[in-house]
Amino acid sequence: MERLFRALRPVGVVAKIDRAYRLPSGLLVLVELKTRWINQPCLSDVIQLSAQRVAVMGQTHQAVAPYAYVMVKAPTGRALPIAHRVQLMTDEQVVALVKRREDIFAGRVLPRSSYSQKACLTCMFRAQCDHPGV
Repeated sequence: MERLFRALRPVGVVAKIDRAYRLPSGLLVLVELKTRWINQPCLSDVIQLSAQRVAVMGQTHQAVAPYAYVMVKAPTGRALPIAHRVQLMTDEQVVALVKRREDIFAGRVLPRSSYSQKACLTCMFRAQCDHPGV
């Protein structure tokens, strides 16, 4: 069931969790549900789940697995979701990502282009970007 979690340390993170399952060991495993035509996890899924991990651990002080599952379902009525196991970012990587985001918004550093040209088309930083020809 969806639930909101907040952490102040190591950085301020707020995340809404789709699902979390507790293993017999007590370890929590996060699950993100996605509806899309492409049956694969995206980098944004890993980032989202990694932030969720930081938020859950920060608020509950419980152990959360360093991996998670992205359940991808095609947007047709009869499709069954397919589970994809993903390795999550470390706490240090999440902290670095949050700090970089803060630096971009504050104008201290310039944004870089996305690995996906499609993502560049709708980016609010497109005018300041270092990506040639987009």
